[in-house]
Amino acid sequence: MRANLLQLITRNWPIKGAALFLALMLYVAVQLQQPVTTSFDVDLNVQLPPGRALVHKPPKVRVQISGKGSQILKLRSLAGDITRRVPDTLTATTWPIHLDPTEVELALPKGADVRVLDIRPSDITIALDSVSRKDVRIVSLVTVTPESGQMLHGGLSISPTTARLVGPEKSLAGIESVTTVQTEITNVSGAFTRNVPIDTMPLGIVRLAPKQVTVTGEMGFIAERSFAGIPVETGAGAITSFIVTPARVAVNVRGPEERVQALTRDSLRVVAHITGSSGGVARITVVAPRGITARAIPDSVTLRRRGTPRRG
Repeated sequence: MRANLLQLITRNWPIKGAALFLALMLYVAVQLQQPVTTSFDVDLNVQLPPGRALVHKPPKVRVQISGKGSQILKLRSLAGDITRRVPDTLTATTWPIHLDPTEVELALPKGADVRVLDIRPSDITIALDSVSRKDVRIVSLVTVTPESGQMLHGGLSISPTTARLVGPEKSLAGIESVTTVQTEITNVSGAFTRNVPIDTMPLGIVRLAPKQVTVTGEMGFIAERSFAGIPVETGAGAITSFIVTPARVAVNVRGPEERVQALTRDSLRVVAHITGSSGGVARITVVAPRGITARAIPDSVTLRRRGTPRRG
């Protein structure tokens, strides 16, 4: 009886074994297509600005994912991490992080049909060492080389004019200003704008914001004019204590064409620099609107106190 039963079991064994193997494979294939939910531990990578340090190591993050069993099997583990960067200008000793499943970038295989369902903890507070902050002036080292026959109207403007520094208090104590990178602007006409970086090399571990400034200016054609008979004065009014020779001088002006053409005699003042009470020769200068270069011809006058007899 037992022999018959054993013979019955072992009869056509290769066929039965193959059938059993195929059944197992079919079962596994079906199971691998079923949705599966599982969790992995992922590192939280906090990128710090130079000069800052973490007080405590960030905690491990548990990520829950869902997908077909075949996709989960391919993953085995999540190779990668969740990366967050601390802002350069942060001065606080704590920095809150919120992790959202839709924002987390994980190193999943390309084309993997897997979704991130949950992240725990989702709200983490990062503890950092203390730093200070300081606002300093930005000094422009930008120059403009004009084309032939042109000049810069009214100088260059930069925006912003101050920068915020963040770093150890001792490092900030010796910094009163920062400069732009030395830059030469050429081949421009009319109004122009350039973004110029701030030189961070001397700052060491100190961070700053912004990292660049906007430089603006305007180029124009050069024009020249001459005004005759401009009276010489003291700067506060007419000269009354001295006889001035010559009492009126010519003034040559040079500057942007539209500004030069808009000048009138009232736009200019010729000032004598009187240094003594007895008279003599006084140097004269011209006060002109901004952006206008002016010179008097002649560049000096003779002063003789009133009531003093003329010599010779």
